[in-house]
Amino acid sequence: METLRDTILSTISLPQLPERIIIAEEVGIRANTGENQQSAIQHAIDQLSLEGGGILLIPKGIYDTGAIEMKSHVHLRLDSPETILRFIPDPALYPVRYAHWEATPCMNYSALLYACDAHDIVISGPGHLYGGADREHWWNWHHQVENAWSSDDRDYQLEDRSLLRQMNAEGVPVEARVFGSGHYLRPNFIQFVRCERIMLSDFSLHNSPMWQINPVFCKSIVVDNVTLSSHGPNNDGCDPESCNGVVIRNCRFDTGDDCISLKSGRDLDGRRANTPCQNVLIEHNHFLDGHGGVALGSEMSGGISNVLADHNHFESPNLTYALRFKTNARRGGYIENVTLSNSEIAKVGGAALHGTMLYEDGRNGEYLPVFRNITVENITAHGGDYGIFLEAFPEVPITGLILRNIHIDGVRQTLHSLNWENPIIDNVTINGKTYPRPVHVRIPDIPVPGAVIHGTAEMDGTQDRLEWQWETSQDGVTWQRHGLWEAFTVPVDAIYVRAVAMDAAGQLERSIPYLVLPRFTRPLNDRLACRGILSIDGSFPESSPVTRIQLARMLSPLGESSRTMPLPASEENAAEIAVGNSFLSLAPDGRFHPEEHVTRQAFATVLMQACGINYRNASSTMPVCADVHEVTNNYGTNVARALYFRFLSLESGYFHPNREVTFLEAMEAINRVADFAGL
Repeated sequence: METLRDTILSTISLPQLPERIIIAEEVGIRANTGENQQSAIQHAIDQLSLEGGGILLIPKGIYDTGAIEMKSHVHLRLDSPETILRFIPDPALYPVRYAHWEATPCMNYSALLYACDAHDIVISGPGHLYGGADREHWWNWHHQVENAWSSDDRDYQLEDRSLLRQMNAEGVPVEARVFGSGHYLRPNFIQFVRCERIMLSDFSLHNSPMWQINPVFCKSIVVDNVTLSSHGPNNDGCDPESCNGVVIRNCRFDTGDDCISLKSGRDLDGRRANTPCQNVLIEHNHFLDGHGGVALGSEMSGGISNVLADHNHFESPNLTYALRFKTNARRGGYIENVTLSNSEIAKVGGAALHGTMLYEDGRNGEYLPVFRNITVENITAHGGDYGIFLEAFPEVPITGLILRNIHIDGVRQTLHSLNWENPIIDNVTINGKTYPRPVHVRIPDIPVPGAVIHGTAEMDGTQDRLEWQWETSQDGVTWQRHGLWEAFTVPVDAIYVRAVAMDAAGQLERSIPYLVLPRFTRPLNDRLACRGILSIDGSFPESSPVTRIQLARMLSPLGESSRTMPLPASEENAAEIAVGNSFLSLAPDGRFHPEEHVTRQAFATVLMQACGINYRNASSTMPVCADVHEVTNNYGTNVARALYFRFLSLESGYFHPNREVTFLEAMEAINRVADFAGL
């Protein structure tokens, strides 16, 4: 670890500036007038730089302004805790300049504080920067889908975002990618492009229109003791993009999106630039609200390497993930040589460690990303949906993964591991269980008296051979253990049966109890009935549209507190279980509406909520289908993922999002979801 830290620090050089001081009021910058001071501030910065540089000191008071362009050898000092630089939320005050918007170059509104091809710049406190964004200014340009049942409000930004992505894919020259007036791509707060030796320290930043601090193609950046407090959409805290040599320390993050997110360009633009974000030290920071504490991606087409996040503190149930990796097959890139260490995750809402290649566009692309050489060690964590959630595409499994000295408790689900290759797992406990151990232990067969059944399980990427034991019961309370057999013949007097997988270290993990059926009837119905998803002797109107209460009853065994016995829930309990687990939602009037039917696009969200994996705050994308124009934005991402996991399928290229789901279609899809979830 010290070697990596030393390597990173060797890339850092601090700004060099003369001692000259210019006081704002001496150059015509007036406080507390309510008038725009943009021209006076810009003139002072330009003149100071032209004359060799120095400090522009802003005393206490409120200074209203539009966009400011920083220049070489200038130190903007907010000299008092009562100094406020307040940016006016009028788009006309932010001229079109070369910018990066979500890691894609274009001509767009200037950042509130902007610099390009400059060097030796300092912005320091203890004053405040106010970005002027709120529900009526800047933030109202974008409707962010925050959860599975988000409303489908108009997203003004969507058309321009889609156009910019199309320009990226088609290689349109940057000078022809003109946005600004008449468009809805919000400006970042601080964006420095191709700059060197930057110091940002000791100030507080509030209410940013978009990303808060976004250095792009910069070298040697230090962000020290900065408070970032901004809860709007896409309000990332600090997003170094294709930078070399970054230190982020002693900062406090309370954000509406990722607190820190390392970037390296998006799609074709990022591959052409081919400039990684590398040599990044993140230490002694305090993370409160946000999507990810330390996030890598998703715009990472140029790669991310040499990252050390050490001695940080994470503390908020509104922080979704502490350490987060996110990319997809359209962006590609690599994440390598990353260490998260010596940190306490006192509270987290989603997972201590979350990584996926299914962010946004998922597998819809030809550029497979890579996760390799990732170490997480000396971590304690409390709460959340998952302890560890880390997955990759089967074509590019995660290699060089080390999980060591990790202790996590209070999580609803312990671990999701998909396509790990030979990980090192040492002294890892989640909810009191030691890993590695068997997971997703299940019986894929239909148990009837005299049938031969088998067990299956996963082993978190390790190669231990499993031994199998079997247990039967007549009441679901007292269990009789049977011998070590790869296959088991179900006794004629058994009412319940479960499989027990044991690894080489003697770690045991049991399947759920399966109901022993009296006879075979129909394979799909029987497979659902033995897990309590359907009643044994029920009558099922397969061609009729399924109702919400029928769905709720079928989904109840997948509820986090409902996996003890394979019995369908009563109607009274089913709705409560479905809503409590976010499988289904209440209507705006607060009622469940049990007899309503469900469309295929809404059903996709039901399935993704029930399948046991977590993609909260995974942005929004749309499925690839001929009728994509009929899929509403709030359902699009879940439709795309339900298709990827084959929970649902296309019909001759069409999804038919508004068609009502039949009972048979629901049975088939929930059967696939239950298999995926390990039931």
